[in-house]
Amino acid sequence: MGIFSKGLEQAQAAVTKAESVVTEWKGKASAAREEAARLDAESGAAILLDESAAERITLNIQAHERRARAYDQAAAEARKKLHDAQREALEMEAREEDKLAASARKESTSHAGKVADLKCQLEDLDECGWDRAAGIDVLTGRPSGQQVGKAWQLDHKAHRHETRAATIRYFLATGTIPHDFSLIDNELGTKLNADAGTSWVQGDYISKSLYAARDAGLNFAGARK
Repeated sequence: MGIFSKGLEQAQAAVTKAESVVTEWKGKASAAREEAARLDAESGAAILLDESAAERITLNIQAHERRARAYDQAAAEARKKLHDAQREALEMEAREEDKLAASARKESTSHAGKVADLKCQLEDLDECGWDRAAGIDVLTGRPSGQQVGKAWQLDHKAHRHETRAATIRYFLATGTIPHDFSLIDNELGTKLNADAGTSWVQGDYISKSLYAARDAGLNFAGARK
């Protein structure tokens, strides 16, 4: 995750902290219920020894049960905050992917301009046209098409980051992980399918955090965007 900003690290830290708060309240609720159950199980013998202790024991049991309910409520509120933190972390990751895509696009444009200038200089110098050499088919070893160059590679990198950002936003909107460009384009109004230049299965378009969110049963569909 080193390529991402401090903001994403902070968002992920907020998720971890929120998870610990939920765990803490759930633990307290469980402990209070266990104590109430223990007191109730032992109350019969205690009351037989001292009937006047019945009211005190009952009040003590009820106090633990009330604590458990209060802790349950606190855990429920903490889960809401955790849910918000989990959503914010995914939104932040999508914004980081946007930045990486924009950076790659900018570098591609700059590189393509330099190549075009140098090509013009070479053609002026040699008084003839120049172009990239043919590519070589990895299976047949024969010339095939044309080498794509660095600018194409940078555009492909940008498309990958754009798609990774879009898969996160698709998940936030629908609660599911997409399996092709068209699904994303139809939902979000993007044009990833037209700009792909490769098949879905050839790209690394789903982040580990998105799989983790899916596997954890998270669903933000219908929530604020």
